[in-house]
Amino acid sequence: MIRFARASALVALVAFAPASFAGNLIPNPDFSRWLYGWSPQTGSISTDLEHGSPAPPSAQVYGDENGPDSDILSPCVAIAASLRIDFSFETLVVAGTADASVVAYSDERCTVAVGSLDTGEIGASADWTTVSQSNLALPPGTRFVRFEFHARHSDASPFANAYVDHVAIGETGTLPAAIPIDQLGLTGAWYDPDESGQGFQFTIDPIEGALFGAWYTYDAAPGGTETQRWYSLQATLSADDSSADITIFGNTGGTFDGPPVTTSTPVGTGTLAFDSCTSGTFAYTMDDGREGSVRVRTVFPQMYCDEGGKPTIDPGAWWLSGAWYDPSTSGQGVMVSIDQFVSSVFVGWYTYAPGSASAAAGEQRWFSAQGNSGVPQGNLVPLDVYESTGGVFDANDPVSTRQVGTATLHFASCDTATLDYTFTSGDLEGRSGSIPLSRLGATPEACMLWE
Repeated sequence: MIRFARASALVALVAFAPASFAGNLIPNPDFSRWLYGWSPQTGSISTDLEHGSPAPPSAQVYGDENGPDSDILSPCVAIAASLRIDFSFETLVVAGTADASVVAYSDERCTVAVGSLDTGEIGASADWTTVSQSNLALPPGTRFVRFEFHARHSDASPFANAYVDHVAIGETGTLPAAIPIDQLGLTGAWYDPDESGQGFQFTIDPIEGALFGAWYTYDAAPGGTETQRWYSLQATLSADDSSADITIFGNTGGTFDGPPVTTSTPVGTGTLAFDSCTSGTFAYTMDDGREGSVRVRTVFPQMYCDEGGKPTIDPGAWWLSGAWYDPSTSGQGVMVSIDQFVSSVFVGWYTYAPGSASAAAGEQRWFSAQGNSGVPQGNLVPLDVYESTGGVFDANDPVSTRQVGTATLHFASCDTATLDYTFTSGDLEGRSGSIPLSRLGATPEACMLWE
């Protein structure tokens, strides 16, 4: 998507059946909160931002030459012994072998084992492997279980090196194909790695039951800034929804950082669903006949996403993420994605060309901006502003991205901010200004500024 801080950071939409989202018992199954909740035992264990299935991050379990085998353990989770369970995970074995177990315990600290359900040995492979077992009976006396993954040395390799991702354990038949979409933790920036240079931002408000998004893309033929295209996305959500029915809107007739206020017009429909906290699918049908499906993955780790849809989120500056705009120039604005965990801010800016208002789609413009969210002084976030051109709508064509200016995002409160900008090249070279911003939608109660 556009230009991301971490550059190395479903062909068809699945028809998702209704499901109980309490299905997966394992917290942080996609390592979207890195190793939070997981217990490394021996060897070297780390979060890897380059590898993953269905998308990064994943956990790398590594053992040096002549060192011990390596293990990683999930939290100890309660389960009824009368249940039959399904479990699955994704693994990429680079060297040595790997195997896994669901170990059953009679005590809540998982110290008294009463049996285990084990996989066979998994050998090295160039591709990710899905390991899945279903309708398994738990040993008598089971009250708690945990998942254990082991990377082992082998006769063929002095090293043990394997990745594990997307771990799921639940009562048979309850593991859903899609996670609840009506959760704040899915708010953020998403893109298809095969179509870098275009992508999406979503903000999700479960209190209001609303989704707002921006789709940054291009015309059907490559070109300069006149071929940039952006669309706004809206949907109404209900608790436990596994997908969102999207209305796609187009806006024309505006001018950069100025009136008139523009009115959006429906130009298509789509369906958005997430199969994990790090990956999803957006299927679209445009009124002009274009249709397709975009496989998206998150730009930043989705720390506050939960596969059950009910995460615990601490107050913080992450809540400043979302859609912001100037009411006096409604019809253009910015989408802000903040990730304190990796100290990054990503801003998508959807606007228009300078000059007279025109109804032509070629007058649309968008920029991307990046900054460091560490602990800025006075809640100021310095940003580098980029322009991307040359792409083709929903296609893997080369995109040219260059810096065209700088900006500063200043949060005065959780619902007011200012974007100060200066352009040093491009169509807006020499132009500077300040845009007062208001939050679009409700202000989260847990929001707070940087301290």
